[in-house]
Amino acid sequence: MGAKLFVQPAQGEPFDVPIGNTATIGRTRENTVCLNVSPLVSRQHAVLRCHNGYQYQIIDLGSRNGTFVNDQRVIVPMTLTNGARIRIADNVMTFTEETPDTTGEHLQMTVAGSGVGHAITTRPVALLVCDIRGFSAMSEKTAPNDVAQVLGAWFRETGNLVTETNGTIDKFIGDAMLAYWGTAQDAPVDCSAAFDAGRKMLAKAAVRTWPTGEPFRIAVALHFGNVTCSNVGVAAERDATIIGDAVNTVFRLEALSKQLGRSLIFSSDFSEHLSLSGDFEDHGDQSLKGKQQTVRVFSLAG
Repeated sequence: MGAKLFVQPAQGEPFDVPIGNTATIGRTRENTVCLNVSPLVSRQHAVLRCHNGYQYQIIDLGSRNGTFVNDQRVIVPMTLTNGARIRIADNVMTFTEETPDTTGEHLQMTVAGSGVGHAITTRPVALLVCDIRGFSAMSEKTAPNDVAQVLGAWFRETGNLVTETNGTIDKFIGDAMLAYWGTAQDAPVDCSAAFDAGRKMLAKAAVRTWPTGEPFRIAVALHFGNVTCSNVGVAAERDATIIGDAVNTVFRLEALSKQLGRSLIFSSDFSEHLSLSGDFEDHGDQSLKGKQQTVRVFSLAG
């Protein structure tokens, strides 16, 4: 399907911008939508992502002056509807898309990762889920504008960590992020890169605080397994999100991390592709919600 933004800049003539899987909005020219005449626009202000083949979300990247959809400030990733009005400073953009085909045939194609010229494939990847702990509680006692800035800046920094280690962000879900590593067709998956990204996320979280002064805490879960996708690793061109039991497992592992009281946990499937060094704890076989088979789990000690 196709989507575009009709941009009415603060100065100059209106223009259309077609958007694919990802489109960035900001003040500098490397953005898909460049709003360089507006000093209130951040260099990296917001990003639009197609997260399941037919739904677009907009994420504010910690901008000081905010991103608004239909006059509501974007705090967590917000799904866009056809005709949604996006406002950044004095710039207004209207989001339009082709009406998605919601027949069973289309949904089957989407899930399979189908598309013209796109190879449907099942491939092994390293998976990472990063979730902010206590986000709902902090949102209740923190001003919405402050929450939007904290969350957006966090998404920007962690997103950069993923791309710097040759990973791909698959989607944002509320205050959580799913990413994967496994871009080369025949090359082995670099689990060490995913592990390194996870540890760096913990380090970044350790030096952050909420506006209330309370610590900023996260949980990271890592897993290795097969996913079904289309053109996996081509971040700007994919038409479908990754799917499969491995995706469900890594989200279940993240939930388990809270029960175990650990900030970073990973499965034995992941550890088999990683040269472990450091202080780790073996939690043995663990039951995960919705799964019949247990999963052996490890964590960073402490």
